[in-house]
Amino acid sequence: MGKAALIVVDVQRDFSEGGALAAADTLSLLKPLQECIEAARRAGAVIVYTRDWHPANHSSFQANGGPWPVHCVADSPGAELMPPLSTGADEVIIHKGVAADGAGYSGFELTGLEDRLRELKIDRLGVSGIATEYCVHATALDALQAGFETTVLTDLIRAVHAGETARVLTELRKAGAKTATAAEWLKSL
Repeated sequence: MGKAALIVVDVQRDFSEGGALAAADTLSLLKPLQECIEAARRAGAVIVYTRDWHPANHSSFQANGGPWPVHCVADSPGAELMPPLSTGADEVIIHKGVAADGAGYSGFELTGLEDRLRELKIDRLGVSGIATEYCVHATALDALQAGFETTVLTDLIRAVHAGETARVLTELRKAGAKTATAAEWLKSL
């Protein structure tokens, strides 16, 4: 069995409670996610953080004809990881949605993440973070498409619309993803 990575999708201030585009119940995510990150580090998993990192003129912003309020502008407070999350020196940080056009939902979309994971000999992924029906969904689908064994950590994801979670998880399972709690996934490391 190859190495594993934990992908932490977009746990940023603008996607958390009080942010410009907050998902539901995000504050309850932070402590268990931090505990999972620490346990995964101890088990030798690579930690990957994805962050929306948009230019101010991003096409997804309502002011530019898109569906979303301005969020996660590069180097802005809203683009920062939510405390207590912080990156370590040897961890992978992926900025996505950096071009003015394109949604940038997936951590794999024009980021080089697939190549980086292959260089690190990763073949198994745990996917966590925000938002279940957008960036978590797209990242998990692209991970499957790239041939990674992909497990969505059901207790460490949050949706913009909480009612969407069951539908999205069903769709991801049909596409080949596994689902598990963080504790179950950590036992596999």
